[in-house]
Amino acid sequence: MAATVIEWLNLLVRWGHVLTGIMWIGSSIFFNWLDSSLDKVDDASREGVEGELWMVHGGGFYQVEKKLVAPEKLPPKLHWFKWEATFTLLTGLLLLDIVFYQGGAVTLVDPNVSSLGPTGATALCVGGLIGSWFVYDLFWRISAVSDNPKLGGIVHAAFVVGVAYFLTTKISGRAAFLHTGAMMGMWMAVNVWAHIIPNQKAIVAAVHARTSPDPRKAKAAKTRSRHNNYMTYPVVFIMLSNHFPGVYAHKYNWLILAGVMAVGVAIRHLENVRIAAHRELSPVIFIVVLGLLLTVTHSALTTEKAETGADPTQKLSASVPSSTGGPKVVANPAGVGSVKGTVSVDGNVPPPKQLNLGTCSSEHKGPVMSDAILVKGGKVQNAFVWIKGGLDDYKGPPAPAEPVVVDQRGCLYAPHVIGARVGQKVIILNSDPLLHNVRTVAEANPVFNEMMASKDMRLQKTFDKPEVMVRAKCDVHPWMSAFVGVVPHPFFAVTSETGEFSLQNVPAGSYVLESWHEAFGRREQPLVVKARDTVQADFAYHAE
Repeated sequence: MAATVIEWLNLLVRWGHVLTGIMWIGSSIFFNWLDSSLDKVDDASREGVEGELWMVHGGGFYQVEKKLVAPEKLPPKLHWFKWEATFTLLTGLLLLDIVFYQGGAVTLVDPNVSSLGPTGATALCVGGLIGSWFVYDLFWRISAVSDNPKLGGIVHAAFVVGVAYFLTTKISGRAAFLHTGAMMGMWMAVNVWAHIIPNQKAIVAAVHARTSPDPRKAKAAKTRSRHNNYMTYPVVFIMLSNHFPGVYAHKYNWLILAGVMAVGVAIRHLENVRIAAHRELSPVIFIVVLGLLLTVTHSALTTEKAETGADPTQKLSASVPSSTGGPKVVANPAGVGSVKGTVSVDGNVPPPKQLNLGTCSSEHKGPVMSDAILVKGGKVQNAFVWIKGGLDDYKGPPAPAEPVVVDQRGCLYAPHVIGARVGQKVIILNSDPLLHNVRTVAEANPVFNEMMASKDMRLQKTFDKPEVMVRAKCDVHPWMSAFVGVVPHPFFAVTSETGEFSLQNVPAGSYVLESWHEAFGRREQPLVVKARDTVQADFAYHAE
């Protein structure tokens, strides 16, 4: 029930945020377009008119005149544009609370990025939003900056990029993007109330008092309005990026954001200048950038093996890791032996970490613990053991036809650790009725980052090169991760609850055996397997 309420609240507040944002940004773009599109007025009888514009819309004609600093007399009814900014800010802040701060800040914190907890991350974000306004405002009050807007703009842009980079090292990529956008959005909204409206009211008061308006007031209001104008496109992009993990979860997410913001500002600048030829270049720049993005995307896609995708009618369930590896049957049983052993750890072993899933899933009863460290009686579960060296000439059975299935269920990956053969199908299944994404971290194999938008959606991949381990994670829910050991032969296993593993039907020979564990690292040992013999191979970790 709580999850349903939160989902509806999220949707309705997001709806209001988008609607008020359209009203605010639309009026801002419209008035800046008016400024650059006004026709000069040569009629001497219309002194004080800076320009005019005739428009046609909806079957009617509209004539707009722009006065100079202020007319001699104002009409009794004057329209102000201020509440759109206010409600955009309020709904945006409420969205931040719903999406990132509620439920223990589960989507705000990314344990793979930093050790910040929910309280610290929330304090950092809220304090940063408030503090950033004073930094921005005081900076632009410096006369040397306000008199040199180009230099100020460069420093301003560098500050925004610096904040984005800093946030990506402290909180989840999704949260970093949205808080960077919220920071600029807050500047824009507070500009309306702290500078634009007060200065405009001062001009109106001067007109009513029949005194000369202070031109500095008009300049200050115009400067902050122009700031808002240039920040518009980057903020809109950040709003949209919330739905695209491939952007905010990229390795160089902050650099991508910096580049897109620069493009958005450049396009906005060309739309603001008065020279029509320059304005016409903005769609050209957009098309060129879009073409470059499509080229890069095509290049990235062609590096992956083309696949038809998983059969949507095939019934799937999560694969179960096996503590026994090796082929079940061999042609010459007299020439093989076996390996068995345990993986243990001593020292200060941390207890399993409790995960805060918030309202992400209602499947779990009681506390949910992380699978990263599972140790009972000093025995380590979920260690991946495989023959790393010595099997270069091995000619064994081909990769199994049945796929390895990794399920996204209850906002967790299941299984957490598993092995797959080179060339074997790996299917990622989404059993949750909500959005996940799958981003891999790999070195030997091509990486991918794809959305799993709905329940029962499945993604099929194959890994063509050996790699221990390929990591898969969900950036929408940063605690979700899984590891796949990709091996060119069948001699691998995942340790059981008792820390045990075994490899059967291993050809007689000398090998290098490796144990990998997410928290404790890697261990190697030489291994000699004799025909019809069982070799004991134990691994011991020490926790600091």
